[in-house]
Amino acid sequence: MSVSMKTDVLVTLSNRHTTWPAPADLSEAGCTGVRIIAKGRVLPLLEGGALTPWIHAARDRGIKVLLDLPGDKPLVRRLTGARRLTTGDEVVLTDSIEEGHGRSPGSKIIHVDHGRRLVDNVTVGDEIDIADGAYVFSVIAVGETQVAMRCVAASPVTLSARSVARRNAALRVSCPTASELELATRLGPELANAYVVSFCEQASQIASIRDSVIGAAVFAKIESARGCAEAARIAEVADGVLIGRHDLSTELEPSAVWEVVRNTAEICRRAQRPVIVGSRILESMCDQSKPSATDVADIRQLLSLRVDGLLLAGSISVLHPLRAVRVLRDLCG
Repeated sequence: MSVSMKTDVLVTLSNRHTTWPAPADLSEAGCTGVRIIAKGRVLPLLEGGALTPWIHAARDRGIKVLLDLPGDKPLVRRLTGARRLTTGDEVVLTDSIEEGHGRSPGSKIIHVDHGRRLVDNVTVGDEIDIADGAYVFSVIAVGETQVAMRCVAASPVTLSARSVARRNAALRVSCPTASELELATRLGPELANAYVVSFCEQASQIASIRDSVIGAAVFAKIESARGCAEAARIAEVADGVLIGRHDLSTELEPSAVWEVVRNTAEICRRAQRPVIVGSRILESMCDQSKPSATDVADIRQLLSLRVDGLLLAGSISVLHPLRAVRVLRDLCG
């Protein structure tokens, strides 16, 4: 994937979709790229070949396919049973795909993507922190599918999309994982134009996958403060960069996120690498037929940076992908 003079319009396709829009409809609406997240229900469809005809049909119509390898970094998916947590609260941590049997009504539950890795690797007395210590929990019981904890430190920051870690004993995180590398090797460049390394924080993550997908591009997704600090080195070895504004906004103030986008776009321009900006693009169209003035201003500001692609918000990609693609294509010109 090379730097283009035309701004690409991309949608995200994931396990949140019950059906995927037809490639012909996406192409007609003006979509030039799709990001497919390789997790959840999508993973067996990729491994078994059920998505291969759809992907080939998309590529035949000139739609670029980016296969996102999310890794296994534990992240908070959601909090149920409470609006927020305070010191002294007892809470259950569980994997986001667990059904939740055996929990008492009214339990406060933190659902964590890849939470199973924490459940299987902590003991009573361990401490777990969220958002680099913004929240700290002491483990009071460990079950087969969940961990009971007591909150010993809390803050006003939101929990959603925050990283989860075991204190004083690092939990090994792989982005991409060994199984994702194996999948990429098997699928190769025949299925995807590019593979995306999520939570990319160092150049070595790009090197770990490049040999597995000879012939396909490797993109780095920068979505953490640590990734931002390494953006120049990452851009040197990656074939392109995708900026995830949603996850960045959980660590940085809005003005700081904008500076990251602006600086990374400049870094990529100097390195002659394409840069795609995602998250919150046309999010207002989830519940209205036209974009808000704020969304339009956001897109125009991003276009002023000469970014190579804009990735529609995940929520609008699920609800109204074709309508949103048409609007974004018109705004991009």
